Amino acid sequence: HFYRFELPWRKGKTDMVVHFGDTFIYSYNVFCRRILCGLNMKNFVKCHKDRLFVIIILIFAIFIRFYNFPNRITFWSEQARTLMVSANYIREKPSFLGQEYFNRHDSNGHVLYSGALFNYILVPILLASNDPVVITVFFALLNIATGFLIYWVTKRILNAWVGILSSIVFLFSDLMIYHSLFIWIYNFLPLVGVATVYLLYLYKRKQNAVIIFGLGLVSGFGFSLQILYLPIAAVVIAIALWKKMKKFVHTLIFAFGFSVVNLPMIIFDLRHDLYHIRTLYQYLIDTIMGKSNAGISYYYFLPLWPILAILLGWLLFRAFRFNRALGVVLLAVYLFLNLTSVKVNLNAPSGMPSGMKSSDVDLAARAIANDADNTFNVAEVLDFDKRAYVLRYFVQFKYGKTPLGVEEYQNPGRLYVLSTKDYNFANSNVWELTAGAPYKVSLLTDIDGGYTVYKLEK
Repeated sequence: HFYRFELPWRKGKTDMVVHFGDTFIYSYNVFCRRILCGLNMKNFVKCHKDRLFVIIILIFAIFIRFYNFPNRITFWSEQARTLMVSANYIREKPSFLGQEYFNRHDSNGHVLYSGALFNYILVPILLASNDPVVITVFFALLNIATGFLIYWVTKRILNAWVGILSSIVFLFSDLMIYHSLFIWIYNFLPLVGVATVYLLYLYKRKQNAVIIFGLGLVSGFGFSLQILYLPIAAVVIAIALWKKMKKFVHTLIFAFGFSVVNLPMIIFDLRHDLYHIRTLYQYLIDTIMGKSNAGISYYYFLPLWPILAILLGWLLFRAFRFNRALGVVLLAVYLFLNLTSVKVNLNAPSGMPSGMKSSDVDLAARAIANDADNTFNVAEVLDFDKRAYVLRYFVQFKYGKTPLGVEEYQNPGRLYVLSTKDYNFANSNVWELTAGAPYKVSLLTDIDGGYTVYKLEK
């Protein structure tokens, strides 16, 4: 076919162009628009205004997370236990088990475990560095990437400006800033949420087996992170197949994708009398009977957080369309409330004992490793984690000394305890301290914030 075009640099004249198919026409038009946008700065800004806004938003999101980063990250018991599981995959042997849920066990004493995929994701990061500060960088970048993906998805489903406002809502939420500063298995859940939204959107447009398989993979990953994602996965497949053809076949494809991600858990169950299924079922019964410690917390809804961000972004967009001043005021109030929240602290961690930083724990662990002999154990009395996983990680995986196990406190040889300076060991009711008592207590080292490491010996 022959088409005539008016070229941007030859106004009023046409050139004959030979082409095959419509792809060339589309590419040519895009090419000409880009040339026109780049002819001067005013046109460039006008044509790329949304992208420039996104770049500015990402710069501020990076700043608010990485300013004074080493002194703001949270590295405590949950983070240490997570890294220890992954580090043991490297030092000992790979496992089909993920990490234990803190204080989640059924009435038979069986412990609930997450899927192993998350901990395997951490393995290459640990091989690159065992420093918690460096590892936490990955989670900060993950959070920022999720915010950008919310913009990208919303731009395709709605429009670019709703996407920009949705990404602002997500990236400058005090909760998301808080979550981006520590290592946690649930920090992947917002990414799971936005990926699910986009795959559902694609599947509604084209009922493709590849898309439903991807939806199964994403849902399976969500379940491996959090067992309570299972009801959300059920809702996802119900929405996807509502009034659709090939329900049975696509349900099987979804289930296959779901199973692929959780293959280590499935293999473990087949080898161990369906351990996960039996434990999860018993825990459900215990919860219904009021015998478990299950409860509702905000982090169970983290997969829905991107949906909330998109909804608020759309409402802000409508406010801007109705009255620009109203939109500016609402956005400013949102940013002010979140950036001045107690969860956003530019000088100290928001999830550790007051006055303590990750570097302080590192200092305490170094002192213990330098003083310890072959038989010793560690404890702390600052919170519920008396077995001091945070000290165990540093002592074992950074300084090469291995303490006794988390049940071996009756005869530890030496016991190193992280506590406040005024802690009364004589009247302590902590089992980890009393199991091998009496001890002679001496000071090992002081650390900042009014905290001390004591050495307990026979």
